Amino acid sequence: MTTNSDIDAITERINPGLIALRRKLHQHPELAFEEHATARAVTDYLARIGIAAKTGIAKTGVVGVIEGGKPGPTVGVRADMDALPVEEQSGVAFSSQVPGRMHACGHDVHTVIALGVAEVLYTMRSELRGKVKLIFQPAEETLSGAAAMIADGVLDDPKMDYVLGYHNWPPLAAGSVGYYQSVIMASSDAFDIVLKGRAGHAAHPHTAIDAIVGAAQFVSQLQTIVSREIAPAVPAVVTIGQIEGGTARNVIAAAVHMKGTARTLDPAAAKQVEDAIRRMLAGIAMSLRLEYDIKWTRQAPVLRNDPQVLARVLDAARATLGPDKVVDMGAPSMGTEDFAWFAERVPAAHLRIGSHIAGLDTAVHRANYDCNELAIPTGVRIVSRAVLSLLAGEK
Repeated sequence: MTTNSDIDAITERINPGLIALRRKLHQHPELAFEEHATARAVTDYLARIGIAAKTGIAKTGVVGVIEGGKPGPTVGVRADMDALPVEEQSGVAFSSQVPGRMHACGHDVHTVIALGVAEVLYTMRSELRGKVKLIFQPAEETLSGAAAMIADGVLDDPKMDYVLGYHNWPPLAAGSVGYYQSVIMASSDAFDIVLKGRAGHAAHPHTAIDAIVGAAQFVSQLQTIVSREIAPAVPAVVTIGQIEGGTARNVIAAAVHMKGTARTLDPAAAKQVEDAIRRMLAGIAMSLRLEYDIKWTRQAPVLRNDPQVLARVLDAARATLGPDKVVDMGAPSMGTEDFAWFAERVPAAHLRIGSHIAGLDTAVHRANYDCNELAIPTGVRIVSRAVLSLLAGEK
């Protein structure tokens, strides 16, 4: 019978190697769908402990399966691998060696946590009641990797009964974990818009059709969607993050390109936001004699925990760390995580793993980001225990 002390002993033994691998990955960050060296490091580690891996899933994704000694369900563990286009300013000895790229979100840590879980559970595979599916995902930062892996069949052979995800969290004390009761993170839709007018001399505006004027009115009008069309108690955020137009100060712009996102915690509100944006765009185009193109992309749905899976995971976390180290995070985040594509199809739970470093004021996606490496053994212990609980059907 596997106990917490068994998991702790294996985790303590492998932790130095996991930390060393994390630092190596941190020095060589790779962007979305470019995680070739990271994928090789994952497959090499899995091969060393005896797990064969399938590679090339969604270009750089890796999947390994642990076959238990007894029949039972299949539990998935997903880790993301990609880095960000950020110039590192953390000052750590193992800083990125790639200019303009950095593991500023801790996916290097997520990767080695899943490898640690793989080694713990493979060591006790004869006792497992079912299978463990290890999913190493590319391109989470662009919110495109999960959907791409699903399109390549990652949900099949074997199909999962449950799937677990996690993310380190700098505001949360290291050695603890956080959770959300139901909804965790917002959906995200991306929209790309081109407003098309007619160029002309700035001295003769009546001969042109000004796309910049149209863009200015559109951006201003967008602000009324959340304030006047979405119910006040329903969270929603609409952002234009990029806008480009014009070629010279004395030439009326023929076109303006805009990129934005819409985030909500409610599918009905997401549809309402999309309908409003399309209506406003059509109205402004008509009133100002403009033409337009719009591309709408659903990047990820709302991420929510399955209540039964979460209950088992929290029981495992409390048994592992103690009740005081398992923290209710309260209101959900308006950030987005494409693990939601898995959770939409398979009963899931997603945890925050504390990664706070005393005296360091940082957050994910900052140039000075660093992760407390206590998050690695904490994650290995909790996720391993949670997988065992789900495989055994523990209540």
